[in-house]
Amino acid sequence: MNRLLPRRDYQLVGIDTSTAHLRFAQSACVSFTRGTRITLATGAQRPVEGLRPGDRVLTRDDGVQPLRWIGRSTLRAEGDLAPIRIAAGTLNNVRDLLLSPGHGLFVYQRSDRLGVGRAEVLVRARDLVNGSTVVRSKGGFVDYFQLLFDRHQIIFAEGIAAESTLIDLHTSPALQGVMEGRIDDPPPFHDRARHTGAEIGAGLLDRRNAADQLRRASTG
Repeated sequence: MNRLLPRRDYQLVGIDTSTAHLRFAQSACVSFTRGTRITLATGAQRPVEGLRPGDRVLTRDDGVQPLRWIGRSTLRAEGDLAPIRIAAGTLNNVRDLLLSPGHGLFVYQRSDRLGVGRAEVLVRARDLVNGSTVVRSKGGFVDYFQLLFDRHQIIFAEGIAAESTLIDLHTSPALQGVMEGRIDDPPPFHDRARHTGAEIGAGLLDRRNAADQLRRASTG
C-alpha cells in the first residue's frame, strides 16, 4: 500500500473494527527489532532473532533469568507502529538501537539533570524523539520480537537497559493467540509495581535535548 499524501481526496471503501483491539495490543507490546543484540548471562551479546526459550539472559533486578518465550510479528512500519531509532552514542550505545515506540528505557542518573527528584527513571522511546539522534523509522515492514520472562524484567539491548514484554490487560490480547499451544502454563499478568515508580511522562521531558540530558546524567 502506498503512503497517503496530504491534500489529496481519498474514498473510504470499508472499515474493519473486528481487529481494533488486537492492533491496539500490538502497539502496546514492547518489542525489539531484528539484529538487536541482547546481553546474555556470560556477557556475550546475541541478536534477538537468535535467542531461544531457556537461554539465560542478564537482567538488572534478578540477575540471570531464563527466557520463557520469544514471539515475532511483522508489521508495516507506519504511524504508531513505526519503530524508534536511537543513533549510536545517543545513550552511550555503541550501535544504533531500533525498538518499538512504547518501549521503556531504564536510566540511572548519577546527577539529576532532568530535575525529577530521583536517580532511576524509566522513559518511553517515543518521548525521546528529537528529529536528529532519535527518530521514527518509517516505511516498509519491520520484524518485531517480544521477549517474555516469568516476571517483568529490565534487560540490556545494545548496552541500554530496556524492559521485557509485559503481560497486562493491554498486551494480553496480542499475546494470547500467538502463545497458545507454544508455551505450557502461560504466566499470569505481570506485577510491574517495582518499575512503575520510576516512569516519567513526556510532560517532564524537553524533547529537544532529553536524550542528551539522560546520556550526560548517566555518566555523571
